[in-house]
Amino acid sequence: MPDAPIQAFSQTVHQLFSGASFRVDNYQREFTWERKDVATLILDLYKSFSSSRKAGDGRKETAAYKPYFLGPYVYVEGNDNTVLVDGQQRMTSLHLLLIHLYRLLDEADERVDATKVANLIWTVNYGETTFTVNASERRDLLEALVHGHSYDLPSNPSPSVRNLAQRARDLVEDFPEDLRGESLLPFTDWLLNRVCLVGIKAESERHGWEIFVTMNDRGVRLAPIDLLKGHLIEMARLDATDLNTQWREMLSNLSTLGSRVPGEFLSTLLLAKYANVGDRAERDAVENAAHEWVRVNSDRMGLHTADNYREFLKVTVAKLSERYQSLVWATMNFTDELRPVYYNSITGMDKQLLLILAAVGAGDSESDFWEKANLAASFLDLIYIRKLVNGSVSKPADLDEDVYEIVPLARRTRSVGELRTLLSRYIVDLDDEFSGMSKFGLQPDNSRQVRYLLARITAFVESECDGSNEFPAYVDRERPYEIEHVWANKFDRHQVEVKTPQAFKATRNRLGGLLLLPKSDNASYNADSYADKLPYYFRQNMLVKSLSKHSYSKFPAYRRFLEKYNLKKIMRHYDDFTKESIDERQRLYIKMCELIWKPETLGFTVPRTLSPQRRVARRTRARYDVTIAELLTARLLRPGDVLIGRNKGNDYTATIERDGRISVPSGELFPSPSRAAMFVIDRQSCNGWTFWRLNRDGQSTLHDIRAKLLASGSLERSAQLPID
Repeated sequence: MPDAPIQAFSQTVHQLFSGASFRVDNYQREFTWERKDVATLILDLYKSFSSSRKAGDGRKETAAYKPYFLGPYVYVEGNDNTVLVDGQQRMTSLHLLLIHLYRLLDEADERVDATKVANLIWTVNYGETTFTVNASERRDLLEALVHGHSYDLPSNPSPSVRNLAQRARDLVEDFPEDLRGESLLPFTDWLLNRVCLVGIKAESERHGWEIFVTMNDRGVRLAPIDLLKGHLIEMARLDATDLNTQWREMLSNLSTLGSRVPGEFLSTLLLAKYANVGDRAERDAVENAAHEWVRVNSDRMGLHTADNYREFLKVTVAKLSERYQSLVWATMNFTDELRPVYYNSITGMDKQLLLILAAVGAGDSESDFWEKANLAASFLDLIYIRKLVNGSVSKPADLDEDVYEIVPLARRTRSVGELRTLLSRYIVDLDDEFSGMSKFGLQPDNSRQVRYLLARITAFVESECDGSNEFPAYVDRERPYEIEHVWANKFDRHQVEVKTPQAFKATRNRLGGLLLLPKSDNASYNADSYADKLPYYFRQNMLVKSLSKHSYSKFPAYRRFLEKYNLKKIMRHYDDFTKESIDERQRLYIKMCELIWKPETLGFTVPRTLSPQRRVARRTRARYDVTIAELLTARLLRPGDVLIGRNKGNDYTATIERDGRISVPSGELFPSPSRAAMFVIDRQSCNGWTFWRLNRDGQSTLHDIRAKLLASGSLERSAQLPID
């Protein structure tokens, strides 16, 4: 039989990108994926990888991990390149991911693997470099990304270049922390060899366009949301026309905020109100096939009769979709009514809508809805920031399990008072206080979080002094403010004070030595001395102005602000900015955080007579690693144990704390060995489990000690014991 005129070929990522050059043609030129699209792709890859991964797995084990299908693409073979007709969004995002992995591998000194990935990003023929996903307008940006250089957009960039630059910055922030340490190499192996795409070969560009139109405009399959609608309306039996009209109106209203919002609302509703959110498999079932989950779990949802289904559609879905629409709108707009919701959207607290919807009832009044939403959002903002500055977490996703634990309890609250009591109880049990942020500062991977903190502190001072609140401007990505170091990166200027380059770096990066400035101003100051910068500082926001003595005579509102909060002794001007100045400024920022995130001000009632209770350490299905806390519980490590590491001829030390965190000599605390290692060697990636050795025997790495626990078979038993 003759071959089919249209052929398809399955290829791994490694096969697809090896020696290839995909030309993005005119009708497919614009790259339009948003942050959520790229983040969803990365998260799906991470979840698939981690679902197969077990503690102790090495690189070879990834060869048997579950494969992942990334979808089809349409192409036409040319003389010296391949025309990419359909699939540009995924291929461009995958290209960005490979560039990011290359940078991480290069920083981790994994030269062999970095070179292997580099060969997938670009090819060199006759001395000319060609990027694998090739569009001439992107070349300068891609070169900057590959080499880790800064890139300024041209005055009139194309939508693709602007969007590509933004997605590259987002990818750095959204890339899972687990994949930057020990899992970096195994994940890279899995991505290259177990992730597949199917290429559909067209005879010509015109033919490829016809295939593209057929795939995207014809024979549209029913999505889970359509299947769910069909099932619910069928079970309701009566009022089908009215219910269908109501459903379409709901989808139309939600879709104004984004094409994904309707589906996200329904999965969030089911998770918030009915599902066992502590079970990862059940969460996946709701998110991937909501209609089937509802069919199987109708009794749990109280859907026994046709009347129950009609009530669910007419009241629960209808009313809560309106609430959800308000919440999503609040994540995009800085409003007085739901300001904490906006704050959480800036930090990336994706699970806030799940907790809010669990607490909100369809019958709640408008005022109760606002109050519950603000309480839930403020609670997440508070516990995240307090844990962040104490080194207990690094990203909002680290709180996901806490949210899953609270959601079933929030469901059972009826009044605002009951919700307040529930959340206040959790705040009482929170060990992390702002006093623990005395050494907190800028690290290789937390610029987004530091910028958020500085934006909140700056906005607080401004609003207290003149009533304005420029927080959205401080975090606006189109007109960015940047983190300014008061100390220029000149060790020789401060060597007498800090003695060593390592101490200089740690001190310079302390939060107390940082400010927020417009990008253009920040760049112009460059390596200026403090004395030279001080006149320019006086032209900036009130927090920056406070460094100048003129702020006291020129701004009476500022003096009143100092008196109101008793800040005169620690918020003052400096003629010379020394190490002691940074320490004092750090204490000022601690005080500011205590004022901004004061539980009583946020609406909580926190009795001071209660003492925190010990929480039971739990292992979750979402994680495959072993924690330092579990090694402490198994008595393979002891509090106070000293760790030693070596990189490029330099020696580093760290200490195991009682709660499983790791501290370094300059005082910073980290929740994992890899993050501590990244900090001391100033890199974006490092396998801390092999980097750190136990000083008392000088030989055993943390990897070796963990292997003993895994070999003993006692991991599950020890994980249930309380952590002292």
